[in-house]
Amino acid sequence: MKLSEIATHISARIVGDPSVEIEGVGSIEKAKGGEITIFVKERYRRFVDTTKASAIITSERLSAGIIDKNLLIVEDPYLAFADVIDMFTPQSYIPSGVSDRAFIHKEAFIQSGTTVMAGAYVEKGAYVGKNSIIYPNVYVGYLSRIGDNCILYPNVVIRERCIIGDNVIIHAGAVIGADGFGFIPKKDGYRKVSQIGGVIIEDNVEIGANCTIDRATVGDTLIKSGTKIDNLVQIGHNVEIGENTIMAGQSGIAGSTKIGSWVQIGGQAGVSGHLVIGDRVRIGGKSGVISDVPSDKEMAGYPAVERWEWLKMYGILKNMLTKRKEFIENRHENQNRQEFHHRREQRTHFKGSEERDGKQNDGFSNKPFAHLKKQFEK
Repeated sequence: MKLSEIATHISARIVGDPSVEIEGVGSIEKAKGGEITIFVKERYRRFVDTTKASAIITSERLSAGIIDKNLLIVEDPYLAFADVIDMFTPQSYIPSGVSDRAFIHKEAFIQSGTTVMAGAYVEKGAYVGKNSIIYPNVYVGYLSRIGDNCILYPNVVIRERCIIGDNVIIHAGAVIGADGFGFIPKKDGYRKVSQIGGVIIEDNVEIGANCTIDRATVGDTLIKSGTKIDNLVQIGHNVEIGENTIMAGQSGIAGSTKIGSWVQIGGQAGVSGHLVIGDRVRIGGKSGVISDVPSDKEMAGYPAVERWEWLKMYGILKNMLTKRKEFIENRHENQNRQEFHHRREQRTHFKGSEERDGKQNDGFSNKPFAHLKKQFEK
C-alpha cells in the first residue's frame, strides 16, 4: 500500500515521498523498513533519527526539526494511528455456525449468523442475538440475554438472568453475575444474604479479561453504554456506572456506589461503597475514594482529595523529609566536629602531661638512686 493511500484514508498531509510502499505498522524503536510508526511524545524524539520506519505519523508541532523522513501530519496522531492499525489488522479465523460439540438447550434461542464454538454451554431460556461469536467453554446461564454482534471470548461466564446489549466484547475469563458480597455478622459466624438481582450491560461496552461484575442483591448492577473496563477489575453488587466511563486494571468499586458519565478511574484505584461520583471525575492510580465526589473534580491520594491539594501536601511532606534529613546530617556533623575537637584536646593534654612528667622525673631523680643514674650513664 502506498503512503499516499494511507494519507487519503486518514486525511493527512504528506511530507516526503508519497509513493513509498508501506507493508505494516511498528513502534518507533523497533519498526523495520516498509513499516509506518507514530511519534506523539517529545520523550521519543531521540528515536526519530534512528528509526528504520519508512514513514512517521505525527502532529504539526512535533514535526518541527525532522528532516529526511517521510511524514504524515495529522491533527490527532493517536486516532490516525489507530485507523492505520485497522488497515493492517490480520483477519482471524472464525468458524461459522453452531458446533456439534457445543451444548445448546432445546429451549435456548440462537439467532441467525451467530457462531457457537465447541465446549460452549447455552442454558435453558437463554437468548443469543444475531452475528454474535461465542468462543469455546463460554457459559450462558438460565434466562440470560446476549445481544447482536457480541463477542464472548473463551471461558467467559454469564450467570443466570443477566442482560448483555449489542456490540459488547467480553474478554477471556470474565464472570458476569456472580453473587454480590453480602454477609450479616452473627455470634456464630456470618449469614449469607441471597443475591437475587441481575446485571445489565448496555450497548458498546468492552470488558477486560478476568473481570468480575457481581449481580445485585435486589434490582440490577448496571453498566451503561460505551463504558470500557480493563483487565482484573472488580465491580460490586448494585453498582451503577455511567456512559463512556473508563476503568484501568486492578481498580475496584464497592457495592451500591453510583459512578457518573465520562469518569476516568486509574489503575489500582478503589472506591468505597454507597458513594456518588459525579460526571467527568478523574481518579488517579492507587487512589482510595472514601467520600462523595462532585462532578469535574480530579482526585488523587489516600484518602483521595483534590489533586492540587494532594500535590501540595506531598510537596510539604517531601520538604519536611528533606529538612529532617539535613537536620540529622548537620547534627551528626556537629557531633563529629565536637568529638574531633574533644579528642584533639585530649591528645594535647596527654602530650603536655608527658612532657611535664619527663622534666619532673626522668626515672633516676630520686636521691636514693642517684648512684644508679651515674652508673647507668657510664
